[in-house]
Formats: sequence, structure tokens, C-alpha cells
Amino acid sequence: MRDRLLTAARHLEDAGFPAEAADVRAVAAPGGWTLLKEKDVAAAVGGTNLALTIDGDLRDRLKAKADEFGVTLSSVVADGFRKVVAGAWVPPKLAPTPTGDKVVLNVRVDAGLRKQVDAVKAELTRRAGYRITQSSIAIAWMAEDLGVDVATVDTDPAE
Repeated sequence: MRDRLLTAARHLEDAGFPAEAADVRAVAAPGGWTLLKEKDVAAAVGGTNLALTIDGDLRDRLKAKADEFGVTLSSVVADGFRKVVAGAWVPPKLAPTPTGDKVVLNVRVDAGLRKQVDAVKAELTRRAGYRITQSSIAIAWMAEDLGVDVATVDTDPAE
């Protein structure tokens, strides 16, 4: 579908509709579908803060990609949480990062969605064989969905 949307954007651009083409490209970007949802200020304020301690360079790259795609990091994290709750995605084991330039990245996630993740993370940890937390889900999903490289640990015993 993404390829067809990008083709449509090129046709719009060729037909003299650059603003509309930019909108279609934004929707085609990872997490871009969230732009189609009505902005509910009460829901945004109702989210709870999730403080992620990460490498400063990684935070900057994630923010830059989110800006490029026209999405918020909070909406990307919420998408990842929904995938985990649905059983559609298991986060990879993140490699430890050097103790250098650590920063806090704050994202807001619906409290009910966070509770759903809490309800499945113990079983997910057991099956995966490594600790899975809200933070590890958030960081791994943002990196994967936005196309930002992040170091992971190979956990496949067959190799």
C-alpha cells in the first residue's frame, strides 16, 4: 500500500498539487496513519509519561526521523505497544549502551494501553528468554518503525 500511496503522491505532484502530495507522503510514512485520526486534546493530556533513558545520539536520530515523517514519538510508541499486546511483534533484545551521553526522552502513552502491556510483559519475557520492559518495547519499536539503527543482541540459540 505504501508504494501505491507514494505513486499517488508523484501523480499529485506532477498534476500541480504539491501540498496534497506532501500530505499523501506523510500518511505513507511509518506511523503516518495516525495523522488521519482526530486530534483529541483530552486524550493526549490523559496519557501518562514514560521516561526513557537512552543515548543522546539515539534520541536525536529518533526525533529527526519522527519530524521527517511528521509523526510524534508518543504515537509511534503507542503503535508498538498495540503490536505487542496483539502478539504481532516481540522486541529484540537491546544491546547495552555505553555509559556516555545518557538523556531522558519523555513520551506520553495512554494509561490503559500501558496496563495492557504490563499484563503481557511477564509472559513475553519468559518466552523470549530476556527481560522485556515498557522502555525496551518503546525504544526498539521506535527504532524499527522509524528506520533508525540500534544495537541488538542475537538471542537465537540455533546460530
